[in-house]
Amino acid sequence: MLSTSGRTLHPLIPTLLVLIAALAWQAGANSASNERPPAQPTAVATVDIVTIFDSLTELKDLESKLEQSRTTSQNALEEVNNRLKTISADLEAMTRGTQEHKEKVREAMELQAVYKARSEALNQILSIERGSMTRDLYNKVSDAIKRISDREGYDIVLFDDSTFVVPENAAYQDVYRAIVTRSLMYRHDGVDITDQVVSLMNSEYTP
Repeated sequence: MLSTSGRTLHPLIPTLLVLIAALAWQAGANSASNERPPAQPTAVATVDIVTIFDSLTELKDLESKLEQSRTTSQNALEEVNNRLKTISADLEAMTRGTQEHKEKVREAMELQAVYKARSEALNQILSIERGSMTRDLYNKVSDAIKRISDREGYDIVLFDDSTFVVPENAAYQDVYRAIVTRSLMYRHDGVDITDQVVSLMNSEYTP
């Protein structure tokens, strides 16, 4: 039977043990550094952009100015239309084929072209004006949302379309589109900041 009293450690063994321990520590450190840190809670809020727009005093004033502009342009267009009516009445009293009748027909055709061109231009101008108005107002809404979020600590603000109704008795494509294009299925009332945005913007607005 071998005696253990005379055994001695090989001189390299302590060095190897230290090296193994160092490698094990390094492997553990590398593994820990590769792991993702725990996710921090994200503060989320929602807004109903349609309700915001409909509740803004500024929008009502802008719509009123746009309507005034439309009325002014429409009145000018109506003057051309009245001239057309007068020419039509004159043509009925004239003898067809005469030089005077031909000139009056030519005048009527020119006025009809003017009326059509001005009418199309009016619609396009009003559409562009409304688009610019909506864009400017949207930028103001976005700024208000950002300021409220910075103040209240919200990380993300989502457009709330959870109240949009899926149409009944509609074609499959319309129902399917209404479902798959929805971005928010549910939100608690406590995360909605729509009223805060409206209140802030209306309080800051000066006509």
